[in-house]
Amino acid sequence: MEPRRWDLAKQAAACQVDQMEPAWFVMYGVGIRRFVAIAVWNAPSPLRVEAATVEELRDLMREAELGPLAGLDRAWAWVA
Repeated sequence: MEPRRWDLAKQAAACQVDQMEPAWFVMYGVGIRRFVAIAVWNAPSPLRVEAATVEELRDLMREAELGPLAGLDRAWAWVA
């Protein structure tokens, strides 16, 4: 019996966003069923955002890149 592969389309979408966003590590968490992006630039503290859709994730990534200028909301961005 082969292991079941979950959410292949979402994993592929995360892979595509990861290739388009060199300043971020992007993945789809099968266990949490959410898209996750972790900033790879030299920030004062680790930055991680997560969302239910790719579109929402990219919006949160843009906001996080602006940092305090965008009113960084700790409800979606937190220090790891």
